[in-house]
Amino acid sequence: MRTDRPASTAVLPFAARADVVSTENELHDRFAAALPGTAIVYHIGMLARDRDRLATTLTPERREELNALASRAWRLAAAGWADLLQRRVGDACFAYLLVVRRRPLSARSARALAAPSLRLAEAA
Repeated sequence: MRTDRPASTAVLPFAARADVVSTENELHDRFAAALPGTAIVYHIGMLARDRDRLATTLTPERREELNALASRAWRLAAAGWADLLQRRVGDACFAYLLVVRRRPLSARSARALAAPSLRLAEAA
């Protein structure tokens, strides 16, 4: 379904348009500083259409940046660092969100946290 209305005219009731990340580097910066549960909006529109070379209304440079941004979001989710969600904003328009998960402990950190309880058990 193609819409004549660009995504930039959509109204976001839950976030200001200035909060939408537009580059992969900006996503990295926001992700690194985010607490678990933080939602980062990385696109507004129809992601599949906007990433498509023939269907998009974006410039080639903006489409390439969107592809890099969406691919990075997908890799973060696949690695278990985030969840990907979408929220309907209007007719044929969605906000795409990356929700930060709790950071997993490294194996070394997990052993260090478990070590005091092991020593207490050995002492008893």
